[in-house]
Amino acid sequence: MKRYLFLLLILMLFCGIGCNDSNKVQTVESVEESETRVYEVFGMNCPGCHGGLEKLVKKIPAVEGAKANWLQKQLVVTVRPEFKLNDEDIYDAIRRANFTPGNPIK
Repeated sequence: MKRYLFLLLILMLFCGIGCNDSNKVQTVESVEESETRVYEVFGMNCPGCHGGLEKLVKKIPAVEGAKANWLQKQLVVTVRPEFKLNDEDIYDAIRRANFTPGNPIK
């Protein structure tokens, strides 16, 4: 067993010698900024209210993240850069969470 490990180590060392990373092509991906939207939400009256709403909104494919705030009566949604988000999908999730959607704030 020790002999096998020793041979494996030597093989790994020899393969690593002479490898040159300068021939590898490095690609730089463009980073798009995520769009953020803010919606009014009525009916959230306690700290526990917002968890269910966030969970429903995060199930929408175009949504990257969602954060609800019951004190400010707001839902902040981060949209995936490669997707278009339909506001009606957000309003539907708000209604399914038993809240009332208001106007978009931002």
